[in-house]
Amino acid sequence: KTLFIMKKFLLLGAAAMMACAANAQTLEKLWSHGMTNYGAAVRNIVLVNGNEVAATNISFSGGADNVIFFDANGQMAKTYDVKAYLNEAQIGTTGDDGAFTPYTLGRGIDVDAVGNIIVNLGFPNATQGKEFVVIASDGTMRHIHCEVPAPGESDRADFFACAGNINENGYFALAPNKKNYVGVYNIFEGEQDSDYSYLVDADEGSTYTNEAKVVFPNKTVTEDAEFAPEFFLYHRSLSGVRYSDGSSAFVVLNDAAFQQGKATSTGIAAFQIDGVNYIVMPMANANGARDSWFKVVNVATGEIVAQDNGVGGDNAAMDYSAWVNADGTVSIAQLNQGKALTMYKLTLAASAIENVAADNAAVEYYNLQGVKVANPENGIFVKKQGAKATKVVL
Repeated sequence: KTLFIMKKFLLLGAAAMMACAANAQTLEKLWSHGMTNYGAAVRNIVLVNGNEVAATNISFSGGADNVIFFDANGQMAKTYDVKAYLNEAQIGTTGDDGAFTPYTLGRGIDVDAVGNIIVNLGFPNATQGKEFVVIASDGTMRHIHCEVPAPGESDRADFFACAGNINENGYFALAPNKKNYVGVYNIFEGEQDSDYSYLVDADEGSTYTNEAKVVFPNKTVTEDAEFAPEFFLYHRSLSGVRYSDGSSAFVVLNDAAFQQGKATSTGIAAFQIDGVNYIVMPMANANGARDSWFKVVNVATGEIVAQDNGVGGDNAAMDYSAWVNADGTVSIAQLNQGKALTMYKLTLAASAIENVAADNAAVEYYNLQGVKVANPENGIFVKKQGAKATKVVL
Protein backbone atom coordinates (compact mmCIF):
# COMPACT_ATOMS: atom_id res chain seq x y z
CA LYS A 1 0.00 0.00 0.00
CA THR A 2 1.04 3.56 -0.51
CA LEU A 3 1.90 6.03 2.22
CA PHE A 4 -0.20 9.11 1.63
CA ILE A 5 1.76 12.34 2.00
CA MET A 6 2.23 15.96 1.04
CA LYS A 7 4.94 17.13 -1.35
CA LYS A 8 7.94 18.66 0.40
CA PHE A 9 8.54 21.44 -2.10
CA LEU A 10 6.30 24.51 -2.16
CA LEU A 11 6.01 26.96 -5.03
CA LEU A 12 6.15 30.47 -3.64
CA GLY A 13 5.03 33.49 -5.64
CA ALA A 14 7.88 35.94 -6.09
CA ALA A 15 5.75 38.87 -5.09
CA ALA A 16 4.86 37.06 -1.87
CA MET A 17 8.56 36.72 -1.13
CA MET A 18 9.42 40.39 -1.43
CA ALA A 19 6.23 42.46 -1.32
CA CYS A 20 5.50 45.01 1.37
CA ALA A 21 2.16 44.59 3.14
CA ALA A 22 1.43 48.24 3.76
CA ASN A 23 -2.10 49.02 2.57
CA ALA A 24 -2.06 45.77 0.57
CA GLN A 25 -4.34 43.64 2.72
CA THR A 26 -7.72 44.15 4.34
CA LEU A 27 -8.94 42.52 7.54
CA GLU A 28 -12.65 42.93 8.18
CA LYS A 29 -14.55 41.93 11.31
CA LEU A 30 -17.78 40.24 10.20
CA TRP A 31 -19.46 39.49 13.52
CA SER A 32 -18.85 38.85 17.21
CA HIS A 33 -20.97 36.60 19.44
CA GLY A 34 -20.92 36.68 23.25
CA MET A 35 -19.65 33.51 24.95
CA THR A 36 -20.18 34.42 28.60
CA ASN A 37 -22.75 31.66 29.11
CA TYR A 38 -20.25 28.98 28.08
CA GLY A 39 -17.42 30.12 30.36
CA ALA A 40 -14.41 27.79 30.29
CA ALA A 41 -16.47 24.90 28.87
CA VAL A 42 -15.76 26.02 25.30
CA ARG A 43 -12.00 26.18 24.81
CA ASN A 44 -11.12 25.29 21.22
CA ILE A 45 -12.67 25.92 17.81
CA VAL A 46 -12.38 24.98 14.14
CA LEU A 47 -13.81 26.56 10.99
CA VAL A 48 -15.93 24.38 8.71
CA ASN A 49 -16.82 25.39 5.14
CA GLY A 50 -15.47 28.86 5.72
CA ASN A 51 -18.44 30.23 7.65
CA GLU A 52 -19.44 27.72 10.34
CA VAL A 53 -17.52 27.42 13.60
CA ALA A 54 -17.51 24.14 15.52
CA ALA A 55 -16.40 24.03 19.16
CA THR A 56 -15.96 21.44 21.89
CA ASN A 57 -18.29 21.89 24.88
CA ILE A 58 -16.75 19.87 27.70
CA SER A 59 -18.54 18.41 30.70
CA PHE A 60 -15.81 18.69 33.31
CA SER A 61 -16.03 22.46 32.99
CA GLY A 62 -19.80 22.59 33.11
CA GLY A 63 -20.66 21.73 29.51
CA ALA A 64 -22.49 18.77 28.06
CA ASP A 65 -19.94 16.70 26.14
CA ASN A 66 -21.18 17.88 22.77
CA VAL A 67 -19.90 19.69 19.71
CA ILE A 68 -21.71 22.94 19.05
CA PHE A 69 -21.93 24.79 15.72
CA PHE A 70 -22.27 28.52 15.13
CA ASP A 71 -23.60 29.62 11.76
CA ALA A 72 -22.43 32.38 9.41
CA ASN A 73 -24.15 34.98 11.61
CA GLY A 74 -22.55 33.78 14.84
CA GLN A 75 -25.66 32.10 16.20
CA MET A 76 -25.67 28.57 17.60
CA ALA A 77 -27.19 26.41 14.86
CA LYS A 78 -26.84 22.75 15.89
CA THR A 79 -25.17 20.34 18.28
CA TYR A 80 -23.73 16.84 18.02
CA ASP A 81 -24.20 14.81 21.19
CA VAL A 82 -20.90 12.99 21.66
CA LYS A 83 -21.86 11.82 25.16
CA ALA A 84 -24.90 9.96 23.82
CA TYR A 85 -22.75 8.25 21.18
CA LEU A 86 -20.14 7.17 23.75
CA ASN A 87 -22.82 5.67 25.97
CA GLU A 88 -24.64 3.93 23.14
CA ALA A 89 -21.46 2.55 21.54
CA GLN A 90 -19.98 1.63 24.95
CA ILE A 91 -16.78 3.63 24.36
CA GLY A 92 -15.07 3.81 27.73
CA THR A 93 -13.73 1.58 30.49
CA THR A 94 -15.16 -1.25 32.56
CA GLY A 95 -14.11 -1.53 36.19
CA ASP A 96 -13.40 -4.64 38.22
CA ASP A 97 -16.98 -4.52 39.43
CA GLY A 98 -18.24 -4.63 35.84
CA ALA A 99 -19.48 -1.06 35.89
CA PHE A 100 -19.06 0.80 32.59
CA THR A 101 -17.78 4.38 32.59
CA PRO A 102 -17.92 6.20 29.25
CA TYR A 103 -15.11 8.43 28.12
CA THR A 104 -15.76 12.14 28.10
CA LEU A 105 -15.10 14.78 25.49
CA GLY A 106 -11.61 16.31 25.39
CA ARG A 107 -10.69 19.85 24.41
CA GLY A 108 -9.18 19.14 20.98
CA ILE A 109 -11.08 19.64 17.73
CA ASP A 110 -10.10 19.81 14.05
CA VAL A 111 -11.52 19.27 10.57
CA ASP A 112 -9.96 17.14 7.84
CA ALA A 113 -9.67 17.91 4.12
CA VAL A 114 -13.15 16.60 3.28
CA GLY A 115 -15.06 18.21 6.17
CA ASN A 116 -15.16 15.49 8.83
CA ILE A 117 -15.04 16.94 12.34
CA ILE A 118 -12.66 15.13 14.69
CA VAL A 119 -12.58 15.52 18.47
CA ASN A 120 -10.41 13.84 21.07
CA LEU A 121 -11.67 12.14 24.22
CA GLY A 122 -10.36 13.08 27.63
CA PHE A 123 -11.05 13.34 31.31
CA PRO A 124 -11.51 11.56 33.57
CA ASN A 125 -10.46 8.17 32.24
CA ALA A 126 -9.28 8.50 28.64
CA THR A 127 -5.68 9.32 27.87
CA GLN A 128 -5.84 12.23 25.45
CA GLY A 129 -3.88 11.56 22.32
CA LYS A 130 -5.19 7.98 22.01
CA GLU A 131 -8.96 8.19 21.58
CA PHE A 132 -10.80 10.16 18.88
CA VAL A 133 -14.34 10.48 17.51
CA VAL A 134 -14.96 11.31 13.86
CA ILE A 135 -18.19 13.17 13.09
CA ALA A 136 -19.30 13.01 9.46
CA SER A 137 -21.30 15.79 7.81
CA ASP A 138 -24.53 13.84 8.37
CA GLY A 139 -23.82 13.64 12.11
CA THR A 140 -22.89 9.95 12.25
CA MET A 141 -19.97 9.19 14.53
CA ARG A 142 -17.27 6.57 14.90
CA HIS A 143 -14.39 5.93 17.28
CA ILE A 144 -10.66 5.62 16.42
CA HIS A 145 -8.07 4.31 18.87
CA CYS A 146 -4.43 5.35 18.26
CA GLU A 147 -1.09 4.83 19.94
CA VAL A 148 1.85 7.22 19.98
CA PRO A 149 4.56 5.55 17.89
CA ALA A 150 7.32 3.79 19.86
CA PRO A 151 9.37 4.73 21.76
CA GLY A 152 7.00 7.61 22.48
CA GLU A 153 4.41 7.66 25.24
CA SER A 154 0.80 8.79 25.19
CA ASP A 155 -0.26 11.60 27.48
CA ARG A 156 -2.59 14.54 27.65
CA ALA A 157 -2.82 16.69 24.51
CA ASP A 158 -5.34 19.53 24.39
CA PHE A 159 -4.70 20.17 20.69
CA PHE A 160 -4.15 17.98 17.64
CA ALA A 161 -4.17 18.38 13.86
CA CYS A 162 -5.48 16.18 11.04
CA ALA A 163 -5.04 16.02 7.29
CA GLY A 164 -6.42 13.97 4.42
CA ASN A 165 -9.64 12.02 4.92
CA ILE A 166 -9.63 10.47 8.39
CA ASN A 167 -12.35 8.02 7.33
CA GLU A 168 -10.05 6.77 4.58
CA ASN A 169 -6.39 7.89 4.41
CA GLY A 170 -4.83 10.71 6.36
CA TYR A 171 -2.85 11.79 9.41
CA PHE A 172 -3.11 12.94 13.00
CA ALA A 173 -0.30 14.98 14.58
CA LEU A 174 -0.04 16.01 18.24
CA ALA A 175 2.47 16.83 20.97
CA PRO A 176 1.99 14.68 24.11
CA ASN A 177 2.35 16.36 27.49
CA LYS A 178 5.89 17.05 28.78
CA LYS A 179 7.56 15.26 25.88
CA ASN A 180 10.01 16.56 23.28
CA TYR A 181 8.48 15.13 20.12
CA VAL A 182 5.37 15.22 17.95
CA GLY A 183 3.57 11.96 17.22
CA VAL A 184 2.45 11.56 13.60
CA TYR A 185 -0.24 8.91 13.17
CA ASN A 186 -0.80 7.50 9.70
CA ILE A 187 -4.46 6.65 9.07
CA PHE A 188 -5.03 3.99 6.40
CA GLU A 189 -8.53 2.86 5.48
CA GLY A 190 -9.90 4.67 8.52
CA GLU A 191 -7.63 3.17 11.19
CA GLN A 192 -4.12 3.82 12.45
CA ASP A 193 -1.32 2.07 10.60
CA SER A 194 1.50 1.75 13.13
CA ASP A 195 4.03 0.79 10.45
CA TYR A 196 3.81 4.27 8.95
CA SER A 197 3.33 6.25 12.16
CA TYR A 198 6.40 7.90 13.62
CA LEU A 199 7.86 10.61 15.88
CA VAL A 200 9.33 13.96 14.85
CA ASP A 201 11.93 15.06 17.42
CA ALA A 202 11.89 18.54 18.87
CA ASP A 203 14.87 20.84 19.02
CA GLU A 204 17.20 19.76 21.81
CA GLY A 205 16.25 20.90 25.30
CA SER A 206 12.60 21.67 24.49
CA THR A 207 9.62 19.94 26.03
CA TYR A 208 5.98 20.56 25.19
CA THR A 209 3.08 20.50 27.61
CA ASN A 210 -0.51 19.63 26.77
CA GLU A 211 -0.93 23.16 25.43
CA ALA A 212 1.39 22.69 22.44
CA LYS A 213 -0.62 23.09 19.24
CA VAL A 214 0.20 21.40 15.94
CA VAL A 215 -1.36 22.75 12.71
CA PHE A 216 -1.25 21.68 9.06
CA PRO A 217 -1.23 24.69 6.68
CA ASN A 218 -2.47 22.43 3.87
CA LYS A 219 -4.63 19.41 4.69
CA THR A 220 -4.31 17.80 1.25
CA VAL A 221 -2.74 14.33 1.28
CA THR A 222 -1.27 12.90 -1.91
CA GLU A 223 0.40 9.63 -2.87
CA ASP A 224 3.62 10.84 -4.45
CA ALA A 225 5.98 11.53 -1.54
CA GLU A 226 7.41 9.81 1.49
CA PHE A 227 6.25 11.70 4.56
CA ALA A 228 3.21 13.38 6.06
CA PRO A 229 2.19 16.96 5.21
CA GLU A 230 4.38 19.75 6.56
CA PHE A 231 3.22 21.22 9.85
CA PHE A 232 3.89 23.90 12.44
CA LEU A 233 4.15 23.59 16.22
CA TYR A 234 3.66 26.39 18.71
CA HIS A 235 3.95 26.51 22.48
CA ARG A 236 3.53 29.74 24.37
CA SER A 237 6.40 29.03 26.80
CA LEU A 238 8.94 28.49 23.99
CA SER A 239 10.22 31.26 21.77
CA GLY A 240 9.48 30.91 18.09
CA VAL A 241 7.25 28.74 15.93
CA ARG A 242 8.62 25.34 14.89
CA TYR A 243 8.37 23.99 11.34
CA SER A 244 8.73 20.43 10.04
CA ASP A 245 8.52 19.26 6.45
CA GLY A 246 6.57 16.26 7.79
CA SER A 247 9.44 13.97 8.73
CA SER A 248 12.60 15.77 9.83
CA ALA A 249 13.31 17.54 13.12
CA PHE A 250 12.01 21.06 13.56
CA VAL A 251 13.40 24.29 12.22
CA VAL A 252 12.71 27.12 14.69
CA LEU A 253 11.31 30.27 13.09
CA ASN A 254 12.98 32.75 15.43
CA ASP A 255 12.27 35.86 13.41
CA ALA A 256 10.74 38.58 15.59
CA ALA A 257 7.35 38.03 13.99
CA PHE A 258 7.19 34.51 15.49
CA GLN A 259 8.52 35.23 18.98
CA GLN A 260 6.01 35.68 21.77
CA GLY A 261 6.08 36.19 25.52
CA LYS A 262 5.42 33.26 27.83
CA ALA A 263 1.98 34.54 28.82
CA THR A 264 0.46 34.53 25.33
CA SER A 265 -2.12 32.00 24.26
CA THR A 266 -1.23 28.69 22.67
CA GLY A 267 -3.80 28.74 19.89
CA ILE A 268 -2.49 29.47 16.42
CA ALA A 269 -3.86 28.78 12.95
CA ALA A 270 -2.16 28.23 9.59
CA PHE A 271 -3.27 28.34 5.98
CA GLN A 272 -1.70 28.12 2.53
CA ILE A 273 -2.41 30.10 -0.64
CA ASP A 274 -0.59 29.27 -3.88
CA GLY A 275 2.06 27.40 -1.92
CA VAL A 276 2.70 30.29 0.48
CA ASN A 277 2.25 29.45 4.18
CA TYR A 278 0.75 31.96 6.61
CA ILE A 279 0.33 31.74 10.39
CA VAL A 280 -2.29 33.48 12.52
CA MET A 281 -0.40 34.36 15.71
CA PRO A 282 -1.84 35.34 19.11
CA MET A 283 -0.24 38.35 20.78
CA ALA A 284 0.57 39.62 24.26
CA ASN A 285 -0.08 43.07 25.66
CA ALA A 286 2.61 45.42 26.96
CA ASN A 287 2.75 43.57 30.29
CA GLY A 288 3.19 40.17 28.63
CA ALA A 289 -0.34 39.01 29.53
CA ARG A 290 -2.78 37.44 27.09
CA ASP A 291 -4.60 39.91 24.94
CA SER A 292 -7.35 39.69 22.35
CA TRP A 293 -5.43 40.63 19.24
CA PHE A 294 -3.48 38.78 16.59
CA LYS A 295 -1.33 39.12 13.49
CA VAL A 296 -1.07 37.16 10.23
CA VAL A 297 2.53 36.38 9.22
CA ASN A 298 3.98 35.24 5.89
CA VAL A 299 6.17 32.31 6.94
CA ALA A 300 8.72 32.64 4.14
CA THR A 301 9.44 36.33 4.74
CA GLY A 302 8.40 36.99 8.33
CA GLU A 303 6.25 39.83 6.98
CA ILE A 304 3.15 40.78 9.00
CA VAL A 305 0.50 40.97 6.29
CA ALA A 306 -2.42 41.85 8.58
CA GLN A 307 -3.03 42.70 12.21
CA ASP A 308 -6.03 43.17 14.48
CA ASN A 309 -5.69 45.04 17.75
CA GLY A 310 -8.77 43.57 19.41
CA VAL A 311 -10.25 45.20 22.48
CA GLY A 312 -7.25 44.70 24.72
CA GLY A 313 -6.77 43.53 28.29
CA ASP A 314 -9.04 40.49 28.23
CA ASN A 315 -6.41 38.11 29.68
CA ALA A 316 -8.24 34.99 28.50
CA ALA A 317 -7.20 31.89 26.59
CA MET A 318 -7.47 32.44 22.85
CA ASP A 319 -7.86 29.97 20.00
CA TYR A 320 -7.88 30.57 16.25
CA SER A 321 -8.88 28.75 13.09
CA ALA A 322 -8.43 29.73 9.43
CA TRP A 323 -10.11 28.61 6.20
CA VAL A 324 -9.23 29.57 2.62
CA ASN A 325 -12.42 30.30 0.68
CA ALA A 326 -13.06 29.58 -3.00
CA ASP A 327 -12.73 33.28 -3.86
CA GLY A 328 -9.25 33.45 -2.32
CA THR A 329 -10.29 35.29 0.84
CA VAL A 330 -9.51 33.77 4.24
CA SER A 331 -11.98 33.32 7.08
CA ILE A 332 -10.38 33.65 10.53
CA ALA A 333 -12.31 32.67 13.65
CA GLN A 334 -11.16 33.83 17.07
CA LEU A 335 -12.39 32.37 20.37
CA ASN A 336 -11.81 34.56 23.41
CA GLN A 337 -12.65 32.01 26.11
CA GLY A 338 -15.76 32.91 28.08
CA LYS A 339 -16.05 36.27 26.34
CA ALA A 340 -16.55 36.28 22.58
CA LEU A 341 -16.45 34.30 19.35
CA THR A 342 -15.47 36.58 16.45
CA MET A 343 -15.27 36.07 12.69
CA TYR A 344 -12.92 37.99 10.38
CA LYS A 345 -12.37 38.04 6.63
CA LEU A 346 -8.83 38.55 5.34
CA THR A 347 -8.28 39.66 1.74
CA LEU A 348 -4.70 39.47 0.51
CA ALA A 349 -3.62 41.74 -2.31
CA ALA A 350 -3.23 39.95 -5.63
CA SER A 351 0.45 40.93 -5.72
CA ALA A 352 1.02 39.09 -2.46
CA ILE A 353 0.02 35.70 -3.86
CA GLU A 354 0.93 36.06 -7.54
CA ASN A 355 2.87 33.13 -9.01
CA VAL A 356 5.12 34.09 -11.92
CA ALA A 357 7.14 31.74 -14.14
CA ALA A 358 10.90 31.57 -13.55
CA ASP A 359 13.37 33.07 -16.02
CA ASN A 360 17.12 32.70 -16.51
CA ALA A 361 18.20 35.13 -13.79
CA ALA A 362 20.86 34.34 -11.20
CA VAL A 363 19.94 32.02 -8.34
CA GLU A 364 19.66 33.48 -4.83
CA TYR A 365 18.94 31.72 -1.53
CA TYR A 366 17.13 33.02 1.54
CA ASN A 367 16.48 31.45 4.93
CA LEU A 368 12.94 31.16 6.31
CA GLN A 369 13.30 34.57 7.95
CA GLY A 370 13.87 36.21 4.54
CA VAL A 371 17.62 36.81 5.03
CA LYS A 372 19.82 36.22 1.99
CA VAL A 373 22.27 33.32 2.42
CA ALA A 374 25.46 33.16 0.31
CA ASN A 375 26.29 29.46 0.82
CA PRO A 376 23.18 27.58 1.99
CA GLU A 377 23.57 24.10 3.48
CA ASN A 378 22.02 21.73 6.04
CA GLY A 379 18.58 23.28 6.26
CA ILE A 380 15.43 24.57 4.57
CA PHE A 381 15.85 27.55 2.25
CA VAL A 382 13.95 29.57 -0.34
CA LYS A 383 15.57 29.39 -3.77
CA LYS A 384 14.76 32.48 -5.85
CA GLN A 385 15.52 32.69 -9.55
CA GLY A 386 14.18 35.76 -11.22
CA ALA A 387 10.45 35.81 -10.52
CA LYS A 388 10.21 32.24 -9.25
CA ALA A 389 10.80 31.14 -5.65
CA THR A 390 10.85 27.55 -4.42
CA LYS A 391 11.33 26.12 -0.94
CA VAL A 392 14.13 23.51 -0.96
CA VAL A 393 15.85 21.25 1.55
CA LEU A 394 19.66 21.27 1.27
